[in-house]
Amino acid sequence: MLVTLYLVLCVLSGYWGRNTFAGPIGFFFIGLIFTPFVSLLVLLLAKTRLAEPKETEEQQ
Repeated sequence: MLVTLYLVLCVLSGYWGRNTFAGPIGFFFIGLIFTPFVSLLVLLLAKTRLAEPKETEEQQ
């Protein structure tokens, strides 16, 4: 029961960290190695990754 809850929290932290520097797999492993609470704390401090603007071609 506790292992299942631990893994669910790791998966949730990975899902919530999908737009950050580590991505979903990185935050899953951070939660797995440390604790899900540490990964959620890092997630709160992490900046979201912005989508890179596409280059627009100027029409002449």
